Amino acid sequence: MRTLLFILLVISSVSFSQSKYTLITSIEAKSDYFTADNQGNVYLVNANELFKYDKKGTLLYKYSNKNLGDISYVDASNMLRILVFYKDFLQVVFLDNTLSANGETVSFDKIGFQQAQLVCSSHTNCLWIYDQQNFSLIRLDRNFEKIQQTNNLNTLLNDTLQPNGILEYDNRVYLNNPKSGILIFDIYGTYYKTIPLKNASQFQPIADWVYFRYGKNVKAYNIKTTEEKEFEMPLEEFVNFRLEMGLLMLQSNNSIKLYRSE
Repeated sequence: MRTLLFILLVISSVSFSQSKYTLITSIEAKSDYFTADNQGNVYLVNANELFKYDKKGTLLYKYSNKNLGDISYVDASNMLRILVFYKDFLQVVFLDNTLSANGETVSFDKIGFQQAQLVCSSHTNCLWIYDQQNFSLIRLDRNFEKIQQTNNLNTLLNDTLQPNGILEYDNRVYLNNPKSGILIFDIYGTYYKTIPLKNASQFQPIADWVYFRYGKNVKAYNIKTTEEKEFEMPLEEFVNFRLEMGLLMLQSNNSIKLYRSE
């Protein structure tokens, strides 16, 4: 199954390089943020609410917990264990594929991580966090016990990190530090390299490429060859993008538009 998904992602990235797009559907809704899973389902965040749509634009499920404030981040890389992070309250909620609570809410301050600034899912139901107190990446197991931790990254890289995004993909961990680029680590937290993509606000790794928003278009950077490509978008103004299952998803202030490239 993993091999099949990898092939589909590569096919998606190839089709993305084409310049003609057909609009499939438009989800007309205000959103602060959106993401997608590997089946093409769209997750739209508006303040403290999370909505799940299928790739045809049909609303499937809704989730909200007003007691935890606004949603800061959603990781749907595991669609059966969706991570919802509330940064202001240092809380993480896990949801199943129907956006129903899946287990207890995790309070980072209660388990010793009062400055967990960034969170993402990791394989085998683990978590990565970026701890601002120690300037380190920390991996927690499914019982939220620490199993890996980097040294102080500021000291290691001789830099002052202010990262704004983290994700795990294909045995690599990506930490976006806008001032210097996207830092790459292996799944044990060992530093590998920095991709010199400064001021990237959104990014998505696929195979050996990292796609990122660049002005009104999207660029891609090859980790192994350092080759760069730029792609024109079918929408002149957009604030975020995603590529899943052969679909290009673009977010504007009031809609998420899904395109298929030809």
